[in-house]
Amino acid sequence: LLALLLDLVLVAVVKGLVKRRRPTHNKMDMFVTISVDKYSFPSGHATRAALVCRFVLHHLVLAVPLRVLVVLWALIVGISRVMLGRHNVTDVLFGLLLGYALYSVVEYCWLSPLSAPALFALW
Repeated sequence: LLALLLDLVLVAVVKGLVKRRRPTHNKMDMFVTISVDKYSFPSGHATRAALVCRFVLHHLVLAVPLRVLVVLWALIVGISRVMLGRHNVTDVLFGLLLGYALYSVVEYCWLSPLSAPALFALW
């Protein structure tokens, strides 16, 4: 949950800094949607799909076919964003990389049940 919240904040900050408009063929009224922003870089859907994919692959013991399905799901989420005209390919690719990297950072900083008591014992 913390990683997903961090992802929301990070994507919003990057979108605010880069301010890349959505693809030109994308009309804001072409779908019945509530658009939070008008910027496309990076794809928030792709970052969250990559983050959830890494979480599932890291924390669940799955058979190989299910692992492949989880990865395919994340890739299909990214492809759908391009096919719907909401993002450019680079938006999705950077989003997938950002989600992958964000999970690595959260996993590195997270205290395991074994290391947390040792850290608090030092206090």
